[in-house]
Amino acid sequence: MMDTTTLLSLCTFGFVSFLGMFVFQLVGGKDEQRLRTRLKASDGPAPTAAAGAMSPPASSLMARFGLIAAKPLMPAKREKISHAKQLLASAGIYSPTAIRSLYGLKFIFFFVGLILGDVAGLLFGSSLLFLALGALAGLFIPTVWLRSRIKANQKDLEYGLADALDLMVVCVEAGLTVDSAMQRVGQELVDVHPAISRELGICHMETRIGLSRVEALKNLGTRTASPALQSLAAMLTQAERFGTSIGQALRVHAESLRVARQTKAEEMAAKTSVKLSIPLVLFIFPATFIVLIGPTAIQLMNSPLFKD
Repeated sequence: MMDTTTLLSLCTFGFVSFLGMFVFQLVGGKDEQRLRTRLKASDGPAPTAAAGAMSPPASSLMARFGLIAAKPLMPAKREKISHAKQLLASAGIYSPTAIRSLYGLKFIFFFVGLILGDVAGLLFGSSLLFLALGALAGLFIPTVWLRSRIKANQKDLEYGLADALDLMVVCVEAGLTVDSAMQRVGQELVDVHPAISRELGICHMETRIGLSRVEALKNLGTRTASPALQSLAAMLTQAERFGTSIGQALRVHAESLRVARQTKAEEMAAKTSVKLSIPLVLFIFPATFIVLIGPTAIQLMNSPLFKD
């Protein structure tokens, strides 16, 4: 009986996990790819009739499934919804259905955690404890993933910003405006630094729909929650307000970013010796002592000194 229950629980876990990840990839990734295609402004071939016929029903079905799964955990207050959207934007996820997919995944993984907790309780004999632990783990797994995605996105933005500023300096000194320079840089860096290309493209699109450059730059820093982009937005706003040279300001800012990145790399290199001390003491030193002292200890044990 226990083997049948375990097998059924594992099959249910595999099916639900695969379905949840499929829903998230299909619903959350399509709008991001569409936005990236707009930023590139490429005139690719039109989709085939078969793709056009199959895509809307599949998208509608997956969006409906995500909405149904997200209903039990979807927050009712607008402040919580706005906070969740801010977190998703900081992670580089701008799909309109991403928030429903997030809470839908939380609901799905909650039941997955319950199933795994039930299986662990049957195996180890403490059902209630493992049920609670599984449910909590299922609720927090999407949040932990989102936090890691935010850190990775901010790291990508900071890494690609110095190269983007160098290209912006070239574009501005060649006679382009700041808005045109952001658009051009976003198009050129789409393959090398897609994160910074996406954010610069969104900032340029906001200026095209009527927002002022100051508001678009402010939204850029707020949306990404990246200190590097926030300092860039403040620098460009002050340069425009006081009438200083944009090219010179961008060059100085790019140099400061490179110095900061080099200092951070040197700091990480200096921490390496401290981080290596723990595995050195726990694993390398004991093995070295065994190799060096082992033969001597064996000879001493076989010597007449230790024999009766």
